[in-house]
Amino acid sequence: MPEAGAASRLMNSSATPPRRARSARQFPWTKEEDALLGKLFDREVAEKLNRTLSGVRGRRKFLGIAAVAHAPQTFRMKPEPRDRYAHLFSGKSDRELRAILGWSYNRIRTRRRQLAAGKSKQREDWTLEEDRLLGTRPDRVLAKMFGRSLKSIRARRGLKRIRVKKDWRPEDDKVLGTRPDRAIAMLLGRSQTNVAWRRKKLGIPPKAGRRPWTPEEEALLGARSDTQLASLFDRTVKAVEARRCQLGRSKHGAVFRIVRPAGPGARYCTWTPEEDGLLGKFTDEEVARKLGYPLMRVRRRRRLLGLPSCNPNHRHWTKEEMALLGTRPDRDVAELVKRSVGNVRYKRLELGIPFANPHYEVWKADELALLGKLPDEDVVKRTGHSLTSVRHARTKRRIFSVKRAVPEWRPEEEAMLGTAPDEVIAARLNRTLGAVRFRRGNKGIPPCRPGTLARSAE
Repeated sequence: MPEAGAASRLMNSSATPPRRARSARQFPWTKEEDALLGKLFDREVAEKLNRTLSGVRGRRKFLGIAAVAHAPQTFRMKPEPRDRYAHLFSGKSDRELRAILGWSYNRIRTRRRQLAAGKSKQREDWTLEEDRLLGTRPDRVLAKMFGRSLKSIRARRGLKRIRVKKDWRPEDDKVLGTRPDRAIAMLLGRSQTNVAWRRKKLGIPPKAGRRPWTPEEEALLGARSDTQLASLFDRTVKAVEARRCQLGRSKHGAVFRIVRPAGPGARYCTWTPEEDGLLGKFTDEEVARKLGYPLMRVRRRRRLLGLPSCNPNHRHWTKEEMALLGTRPDRDVAELVKRSVGNVRYKRLELGIPFANPHYEVWKADELALLGKLPDEDVVKRTGHSLTSVRHARTKRRIFSVKRAVPEWRPEEEAMLGTAPDEVIAARLNRTLGAVRFRRGNKGIPPCRPGTLARSAE
């Protein structure tokens, strides 16, 4: 019985298919239909007239008819935030947000930082007053005035095709040098770089010259950090650092102290005579551990002074050890002389001694003459070399094997080239299409065309 009921419902549904919404192009709007707009909800009008919701809404807006307002609410509803996913960031982890939203971790972290800083995702639109001020003042000044980034100011000015470049007038040149470049840039509405370029081009010295260093300022160099002294002296950090290095003062809190000049070419040195006295008497690792210096710094200082290493593993080669080089493999010699394999190999190559390997097969002249004349298996039986060694020796000297994978081209096969399409020739000769085309092109034979076959048949 249930199956019969389902079948009857299926037949009824197939007998009465759902109506298709009418389009305004096929069924223009009538006065009776227009009269319903604004009196009922758009969705009810769409269902009653069998039209789409977007079509009803567009027709109502086209006629300027207001929509049916909702009933007054008992309480004021809060507007929905623009970012519909902002509430998820408070109780969800990055992994859960990635699974829900499908965003990347970088995008999720960026949006989380924006929400924490109170930044809105949507950008504020440019006002008419802001557009009018573009180009009248430097971009950096407008960025602070509008609360926008310098990049956005430049992009907006480029979009509006507003140029900042202005021709220098004689009255503008008279102001140069009377004030600092920054003040003149603010006065003329130009960038500080442009003002400095114009002043240098006209040969006008700057207003604010270099302030000489006082003995009180120089006494504080190295006692505090360069950043603190720069704010205290009203100077740049680079100026404080340059003056400190010029006087040979150590940086505040530095591990290495400047003690004395290192030489005529160096400004200062950070190694004391007591520290230099430890070099060569102990190993570099022990000196670095005692002084708290990096190992490479200790090693570089020892080599600069020309002191030998106190490493017990660092031994000079004796005549007996050098006599063993080349008599056995490098690995066996390394075990005998108690050295690393790399050290043995480096010393052997330095002395120009050839290596000794019992597994290495030396080829003789009469054995090399057999390569390419006999199969590789026969060469193995005659010379005693391995099959891999034979193949390697032959391919190294670019000698082809006797048993070639591709047979040689015979004269009767070459005579068939060009008499039929290449596909047919390849099937007849049991060769690849690429081999046939390459051989035909190498012999200078033109390809066979269908018209050529027809003319030859006539």
